[in-house]
Amino acid sequence: MIASAPGSQIEIDDADPADASLWLPWLVRMRWAAVGGQLLTIAVAGWALDLDLHVGWLLAIVAFTALSNVVLATHQDRLAGHANRIAAAVIALDVVLLTALLGLSGGAANPFSVLYLVHVSLAALLFGFRWSLAIAGLCAACYATIFLVQAPLGMNHAEHMGHDMGHGAGAIGLHLQGMWAATVVAALILSYFVARTAAALRERDVQLRTLERAASRNEKLVALSALAAGAAHELGSPLGTIAVAAGELDRAARLLPGAERLAEDARLIREEAARCREILARMSGEAGADLGEGLDPIDIKTLFDAVRDRLDPREWQRIAVVCAALDTPLRAPRTALAQALVNLVRNGLAAVPEGSQVSLSAFVHGDSVRFEVRDGGSGMAPAVLSRAGEPFFSTRPAGGGMGLGLFLSRAVAERLGGRLTLESDPDRGTRAVLEVRRNPLDRGAA
Repeated sequence: MIASAPGSQIEIDDADPADASLWLPWLVRMRWAAVGGQLLTIAVAGWALDLDLHVGWLLAIVAFTALSNVVLATHQDRLAGHANRIAAAVIALDVVLLTALLGLSGGAANPFSVLYLVHVSLAALLFGFRWSLAIAGLCAACYATIFLVQAPLGMNHAEHMGHDMGHGAGAIGLHLQGMWAATVVAALILSYFVARTAAALRERDVQLRTLERAASRNEKLVALSALAAGAAHELGSPLGTIAVAAGELDRAARLLPGAERLAEDARLIREEAARCREILARMSGEAGADLGEGLDPIDIKTLFDAVRDRLDPREWQRIAVVCAALDTPLRAPRTALAQALVNLVRNGLAAVPEGSQVSLSAFVHGDSVRFEVRDGGSGMAPAVLSRAGEPFFSTRPAGGGMGLGLFLSRAVAERLGGRLTLESDPDRGTRAVLEVRRNPLDRGAA
């Protein structure tokens, strides 16, 4: 990832975690279902079972739940930026309202006290284990409260129980206290396993999205490689023919008196044909034709020599190489990795004025090597940084590049078990970090 405080940052392969704002519409629908269920329960208990309920207070609590849900439903878009806090507050409010309903309709003896577990499960799904523990603690405290403050069901409810439930006397009192303890234990276990399951599902979704992006990039790389190889193949033969014909023309012109101008033109044609072949070879490397290269044992010095060979001498003079362990061995596709570093170096050179230097560093971290390219340019704007690494995206003028450098450098890093990260500050330039494993075949320690 790109980490630069206070500058902008981006990781060229990341995945965002699930946002609770996605749950707000579902939470609203669930609360409407709860309101309907509460009204139905009050109707059945009050009229069908003829229980003595505090109907007025119960309906007031249900009405408050419905009113709060109307507010939540009508302000979803405005509250989306604080979705986690809003959802947590709503769940905590529902726990308190459930406690009020239970306290007014039998208290601890009300069998609907099991609904506390629903709120614990919901908190575990939305917020993970720590927040679900907080909701579980709130549920335990509220459940304990209704042992002390509760309204009995029916006129003879107290006589039927045969004890003061607030003090837990008698067998039924012990049973109700056991129900409270069992609910607390169940809430803790449920919060843990639901939170772990939800986290595992989210992690799986992130991995699937990562694999999908990698597959998409690989398809683009295959297409680019095929295009580059096809262009090199199709144009190689005509350029070779042009070079041969120009050579013959050059030799013939030398034998003709007064044909020096023609001989110079023939030599120019040969030079331009050779230049075109070099451009095709470089284009093949830039387009990913070297990504199928095997892993060879090399060291950092050999790799830097390969980078130097692929750069113009004037470009290499502007690079400050920093490495205290040039003899560090690693297994890597020499040409592809060298081209990836060349891409980063050329980006840095293009970002600084003519004559300014760019640093190329290598640091060994255990079983990985980090290559850093720093420039002192003007940096990248956040909008540009967010798109850095997209294929065919470039801020250079027409003819300045195909916009594939970062894209292919990232592909090389991922193939070698690493990653490409960027860090840019508008005042201090840009830092590109290409990290690879010293032995990509040894993935067991990763």
